[in-house]
Amino acid sequence: MGILKKQWNISWLNFVLLCAAFLSAMNFNLFIFIYTSIDESATLWQHIAFVPMVFLLLFVILTLLLVPYLSKVFMIIFIMVACVSAYFMSAYGVIIDKTMLENAFKTDAREVRELLNLKLVLFVLFFGILPCLLVLKTRIVYAPKGIKNALLTRFASFFVGILLLLAIFVPQTQFFVPFFRYYYQSEYYTTPFYQLKSLVKYIKSRTFTKPPLEIIAPDARILEHKKRLLILVVGETARAANFSLLEKDRATTNETNPYTKKWGGVVFFNAVRSCGTSTAVSVPCMFSVSTRKQYKESEFKENALDILQKVGVRVVWFGNNSGGCQGVCERIKEVKMFNEDYDEALLKDIQNALNLGEQKIIIVHLQGSHGPTYYKRYPKDFTRFTPTCDTNELQKCTQEELTDTYDNTIAYSDYVISKLIKMLQSQSGVQASLLYVSDHGESLGENGIYLHAMPYFLAPKEQIHVPLLFYSNDKNLLDLAYKHKDYNLSHDYLFSTLLGYFDVHTKVYDKNLDIFYTNLLNKEEN
Repeated sequence: MGILKKQWNISWLNFVLLCAAFLSAMNFNLFIFIYTSIDESATLWQHIAFVPMVFLLLFVILTLLLVPYLSKVFMIIFIMVACVSAYFMSAYGVIIDKTMLENAFKTDAREVRELLNLKLVLFVLFFGILPCLLVLKTRIVYAPKGIKNALLTRFASFFVGILLLLAIFVPQTQFFVPFFRYYYQSEYYTTPFYQLKSLVKYIKSRTFTKPPLEIIAPDARILEHKKRLLILVVGETARAANFSLLEKDRATTNETNPYTKKWGGVVFFNAVRSCGTSTAVSVPCMFSVSTRKQYKESEFKENALDILQKVGVRVVWFGNNSGGCQGVCERIKEVKMFNEDYDEALLKDIQNALNLGEQKIIIVHLQGSHGPTYYKRYPKDFTRFTPTCDTNELQKCTQEELTDTYDNTIAYSDYVISKLIKMLQSQSGVQASLLYVSDHGESLGENGIYLHAMPYFLAPKEQIHVPLLFYSNDKNLLDLAYKHKDYNLSHDYLFSTLLGYFDVHTKVYDKNLDIFYTNLLNKEEN
């Protein structure tokens, strides 16, 4: 490492050129996206032109940003953001946007450890830390011939870069403009600036002053008081395609629901879409009165649980999800958070809570199928399907290994759900039901995409088609559920379904978004 002990002298212009070249190389995900999207009819020059265009665009930006006293600070930030972003985009096929950053900042120490691997460490070492050290050891010569000459060099570099960029772009406007208009997703792969832009948006969203809670149901009341019990299980990262209860378009032949299948009174809904592709969006959204298209992350309104608690329903939240309750349970009086490896650790507390109050809802927020370390989501003796993928470097595993490991997580969640159903079957003199719905789905390598949190309009169906399962000892509810099991449903239906289950009357209740409404219509879109 003697090279790092040496002080390097370099002119400002050469420093900018080298930095632009390095950042261009770190945009390899952008080039992969472009060259897998470009039409075969494009000319050789149109194929080649993207590389100098990206280089020149970065060069022009850096001529403005790399100024005395700030050049090294900016470049160290750019290098590390580009390095980490490039790795995760390449390894898991994810987009580093505001939603992904929100997930990242809510990640706990256990999740961070599960993402670490040798490949990540080596990548960050060679393409992040070492370049940063070289930048630190470099002496940038800004004005060898005086300030006037330095300013002239800076402005000349900027305008020459602009002219060269236009010289490439303008003659091919008819090709480039439609390409970037149609493939607007190109921006998402532009590192480090798209990630920094997303960071600014995230900071803005977190620093606004929280307004007073908006009371949306001052008129809420229960029309008919009778004993009702509902266990609402919120799954994590479970996609419908890997549930053997799904009646068509399954992505696996494994029997992933062996435990719930043995119970009578279980209905599986086949066409349910999530509100988002991440826990941070989906969980607050599904409990909100707002539909997916209306929902804003900045909204601060009563949610379904607030209203139920207000009218006298006892609300209890048990959470084993490392992301917490995403603000949904912050006004709930009875909350218990766990940090257990396996979700069955919650069962004893849930059993003890069943006898609390005449009307109660128990929310169980699972760790479920949280990746990338799927193999850590179930005890070894629950390994039903092999071979398994026992690493967080998912791209190293075969499709069979990855599917079998993920299916083991689904089967283990199915076991936990079946235990909850068994608890409900022991309840007498009460309308006892269980509703299970996942927050979002998961990509398992389809088209090179892993994990989740893609922008919703870009997300593959694997990330938004989620399971919804219902059990009840009430035959009328089961009949209605069975009638609607093939309807196009979504998280939009949860808010009114919860209010309707407890017979809560309020102006914000929408019977057309209650899956137990007798005359529910099947919408083409949700």
